[in-house]
Amino acid sequence: MTNLRAKPGKRSLAAGLAFAASMSLAGTQLAAEEANVLQAPPGMAPSGGAPQQLSAPGEGPQRIVPPGYGATVPGSAAPVADEPQGPSQFFPAGASASEPSVRVLSAVPGQRNTGIEIGTLTGVGPATSGLISPQQGGFGSDMWQGASRTDIDTYLARLPVPGASPVMNDLARRLLLTGAQPPSGAGSGITLLATRIDRLIAAGHTQAAVELASSAGQDRPPLVAAGLARAALAQSNEQLACEALKDIPPGRDPAHDAMAAFSVKLSTYCQIAAGNPEIASLTLDLAREEGMDDALFYSLASEAALGIVLRAPEPNGLTIMNFAFYKLAGRELPKDAVDIAEPALLPAFLNDETVAPEAKVAAAERAASYGLIDGRDLAAVYREPSFTPEQMAGLLTSDIPEPSPLRRAMIFQAIGNAVAADDRMRLFRLAFATAESAGLYYPTIEALYPDLDRLVPSDALRPLAPAAARAFIALGERSKAQEWLALMGSGGQMLGRDMRELEGLLRISGGSPDAFDRSKVSAEIASDLKSGVAQTRAYAASEAMLLEALGFQLESSVWDALLDARGALTGQVPPEALLNQLNVASQKRSVGETVMLAIEVIGTNGAGAVHPRAAAQAVSSLRTVNLESEARRLALEALMARSSAGRG
Repeated sequence: MTNLRAKPGKRSLAAGLAFAASMSLAGTQLAAEEANVLQAPPGMAPSGGAPQQLSAPGEGPQRIVPPGYGATVPGSAAPVADEPQGPSQFFPAGASASEPSVRVLSAVPGQRNTGIEIGTLTGVGPATSGLISPQQGGFGSDMWQGASRTDIDTYLARLPVPGASPVMNDLARRLLLTGAQPPSGAGSGITLLATRIDRLIAAGHTQAAVELASSAGQDRPPLVAAGLARAALAQSNEQLACEALKDIPPGRDPAHDAMAAFSVKLSTYCQIAAGNPEIASLTLDLAREEGMDDALFYSLASEAALGIVLRAPEPNGLTIMNFAFYKLAGRELPKDAVDIAEPALLPAFLNDETVAPEAKVAAAERAASYGLIDGRDLAAVYREPSFTPEQMAGLLTSDIPEPSPLRRAMIFQAIGNAVAADDRMRLFRLAFATAESAGLYYPTIEALYPDLDRLVPSDALRPLAPAAARAFIALGERSKAQEWLALMGSGGQMLGRDMRELEGLLRISGGSPDAFDRSKVSAEIASDLKSGVAQTRAYAASEAMLLEALGFQLESSVWDALLDARGALTGQVPPEALLNQLNVASQKRSVGETVMLAIEVIGTNGAGAVHPRAAAQAVSSLRTVNLESEARRLALEALMARSSAGRG
């Protein structure tokens, strides 16, 4: 990948925030008159060459981009027996360390819907804060009914986001945005509000995290404040991030306590941003004395505060805090920054005009795969790079460049410019094939939808029919998919295996369990299971189990054949106890628990990577709690992953 950006000039340090309490030097004695040294007086604005204009966060509901398709919030480690001595008080600005590190507040997860708007719902406290109502796709205030508080704490804290499944990313976001009262009982000691904020940030939804954290009011628990600060830093909102510091207590041991280390880093950042490099330098010295080990942090902070460049290794992952210090220091980001960045940082790359074209396209592809931008946004980024006529012509020769973000952008642009039917067909098929191999199939077909929709099925386009039908099935355009399927079977030139699998995909996506040819479908599946072709058997095995999960009744011959073809059932196998728990949750009609456990079962690799039985259990459980549409979409994702029809 090319360099992410040209190295910017050094940023001047000027006062951007004023200290709430003055600090004085008397000989060798340095005393802090207040712990909250970073609180700015009301109305104080940054002056001079502050790192950036510290503007207040936007008001009103914020739109969440509909899905197509990190560092965690610091948590307290085991308490340290002895308080740090002396200068530890200078680390963070915040509430007294003697206060409880967390407050047990209740909160709840959310929902997905195309084009929904979020905004803090009124009439509720932080325990039940939510950003979407049932009418907007939320799961309702009683969604945790019947669930165990311990299970909620356990599974929600490790919710696998973002993942490769568009529908599960969608369900996860809705879960985290829904406000509901959790059951009473002993919890982990971490407020569910903080957990939801952490998972929203991990999924890349920083604006939703800011809105949710703001619902806690002015007296925020430390973990909620830390989440707010991280989300604000990801949005380059220095003022909001530093305001959150007042609710983060000084830590005891930054060498072993993640919250204390976060406090040190945020304090240092805000001190430098406020134009106080001397205080920041003192904070760094004290952190070293306390044994905090983070070479990259010290290097970036020293450069930002004093212009001193210390040697440090390149990061394996780009966290929100590291990214903030890279900007503060004016240091060039790692060449692979887009690839290793937390999802929450991807919008920053898209909005930065200095980012190189290939890096911006790569950031857009990642963002689209996580549902952070839609197909139209991806298409807009694909149009930005400029290519020579020779480069464009190379797409239709045997000398095609290796798959890369820029190559996919070239293919996209070439489709829009192609005139000849043969060229358009080849380019569409090339686009679908390269996108599928890169895990970008869903956002790519969304980006190409306008061009694909303009095509009129005709004999000249018959070779494209399987790929077009597959794309329209994935997009939920059943009638258009059927037009292309009809083209495949016209003139007695039916494309056998492709037709068989595409009809199966169409049935899964929206067929009726009460109106299908049971004998014909059962015979086809049984025949596939008895074939000697591994891929055919894998498709049929998955199809049978997903149809059953959707309520289709197949003949006994299918299950007899499946028993003899058990080797066709491959994929990651979740623990049996987890599958049973998911089933029980759905039978109890606990919507929140069912969604949460279904996301856990599918995991980050998507429905096609898990064992068909696991995918089928998730589908069946979602149907049981009346999430029929989501169950269908999940079943389609699972079966498409095992189908080779129309892949281009």
